[in-house]
Formats: sequence, structure tokens, C-alpha cells
Amino acid sequence: MNLPEDGSPNLLGALALLVGSRMRASVSASVGAGGALAEALVVLKDQPGVTAEWLGQVLGLTQPGVAHLVRRLREQGWVERRPGADARSRALHLTTEGTAAAARTLRARQEVLTALLAPLTVEQRAQLADIARALLHDEVADAGSLAHLCRLCDRARCPQCPVHAGFQELTGACGGPGRAEPNGGGPDGRGSEPADGPG
Repeated sequence: MNLPEDGSPNLLGALALLVGSRMRASVSASVGAGGALAEALVVLKDQPGVTAEWLGQVLGLTQPGVAHLVRRLREQGWVERRPGADARSRALHLTTEGTAAAARTLRARQEVLTALLAPLTVEQRAQLADIARALLHDEVADAGSLAHLCRLCDRARCPQCPVHAGFQELTGACGGPGRAEPNGGGPDGRGSEPADGPG
């Protein structure tokens, strides 16, 4: 029940802004630029071979926006295009330099989030983890929203992802893969079958 004296929603909102702003600043600094560069690096690290169209859908970019993003990634030497699933499609893959940049992004993210948790005891951190799992479990309805929500996640640190678990339960109950899946996205949002896209 949301009682008038219950300040938890307001505190959650303030905390979300704090975490978001600190995280955005850290990952932007890790690649020397703002925008979606850092997010794109992490997405492509975990889901190599997706198309520009699929990447744009996950990052919430327009077609011109994702074309500009891919151009910037290529200019930095972080991404290369390879033949895709058919003659018209192009698959995006990180270069060696791009993989290193993605690792820097995840390291910067981990450091700033760890610093934010520093005032908490071990018990409080465990409680926060339980709360986060409960809040995240039912937040995605399709592969696109799964990939979008987890676009900056360090998957190696979250082997039992509550978001993915909730998605699997939903799609299992529905008897098939998620609805409104981005082009090129597999049932787990990993982009196992790249489709046509710009660039």
C-alpha cells in the first residue's frame, strides 16, 4: 500500500537519478564521448553479428541516429562490418580495440557502482540485491525490452539474471518467444539471427 507518509517512492526516484547520472558520466568518460557509444560497445560485445537496425532498436535510436553511431564506432576503429545472413545485410563486430574499449566501459561502470555501495554493510548489500531482483523480475515482455534494459550490464557478474529469468517464465507461459522482438534478435535477445538493416 502506498501511504501518504511512505517516502520510499520519492527516495527511489532520487536514487535512480543519482545512480543513472554517476553511471552515465563514468561510461562516457571511459570512451571519451557521451551518447550511445559506450552502450553500443557493450551490446556488441555480448551480441556480435547483429545489424545496425537491430542495434538501433535496442538503443532507441532512429535510422539516421544509428547510422551516425555506427560511423563514429568505425572511425574510432572499434567496429567492423562483415557479411550478414544474406547478401544485403551487414553484421557488426567489435575489433580488438573495440573489445578493449567495451572492457574499459564495464570496468568504469563497476567502479562507480561499487563506490556508491560503499556505505552499506554486507547485509544491507545483500538486502539491496534481493530488492533489485524482485523489482526487475517482471519488467520485460519481449526480447527487445530485455536487450534494452540489460544493454549496459556486465553479464559475467550476473550469471542468474532476474530480468532474463522473468522473460523466460513469461515466454514459457506464452508458449513461445517474446512478442515484438527486434529484427535479428534471438529469443533471449542475443541477436542470433541478424536481419537486414542500414549500413
